[in-house]
Amino acid sequence: METLSLIYYSPTGTTQKVVREIGQNMGLQLISEINIAQNKSESIIGTSSNCLTIIGMPVYSGRLPITVIETLKQLKSNQTPAVIVVVYGNRAFDDSLLELKDIVSKCGFRIIAAGAFIGEHSYSTNEKPIAKNRPDKQDLEKCRDFAGMITKKLRNIQNISSFPELAIPGNYPYKENKQISTTIYPETDNDLCTLCGICADSCPTNAITIQDTVITNGELCTLCCACVKNCPEDARTLDNPAINAIREKLFLNFSIRKEPIYFV
Repeated sequence: METLSLIYYSPTGTTQKVVREIGQNMGLQLISEINIAQNKSESIIGTSSNCLTIIGMPVYSGRLPITVIETLKQLKSNQTPAVIVVVYGNRAFDDSLLELKDIVSKCGFRIIAAGAFIGEHSYSTNEKPIAKNRPDKQDLEKCRDFAGMITKKLRNIQNISSFPELAIPGNYPYKENKQISTTIYPETDNDLCTLCGICADSCPTNAITIQDTVITNGELCTLCCACVKNCPEDARTLDNPAINAIREKLFLNFSIRKEPIYFV
């Protein structure tokens, strides 16, 4: 195995940071990198037949993002090795890693390793920090450790097709994929907004349009908060009673640092 492909969904850049750090420490030639959040098409994603593929996804309420599942299912492989990674906001990854394993396996990949890493929660704010600034230096060191484990395992694999199935925690049926009300989405302070369009460019579902003001389509918004975190003027905020209650609960109950978990 000499080449590497990275595929991930990362509206805020958090999952991207984890996947890239693992990939950069594999000692393989990077030949492809796709951020599905930026590649906003429904086209099939191709992978090289002799290329290790690292697939990374954020966790939304214990599951994979609904908007990316159909794109993931278009992946095609002929039993080539894959590493799957989920990134969650310090609460729990629940059934997300199992869900990713099931989808990727059905696409023909042979999963040789998996990991659950921690990233700053989408609802985190300066006042109510939830895994603030993670992945941090310690997390990136864990990424490098994980890469070393994968490299060692690849050296010892004689026949990928005979490799035993990797045990991943999770439950069937998966945890319910709850939908947030379409009336809840980040809003814009028009006094601060310069109509620069960065929020629209960073939105993975094309929920934002720029006219005389910023318009958000609540039916398309997934509350990933990419627009909030990328706004250079801090004009976008997610300030809603229901979200504030969730944010408070997360802040009070899930502030103790959790560490990455590997399955190799």
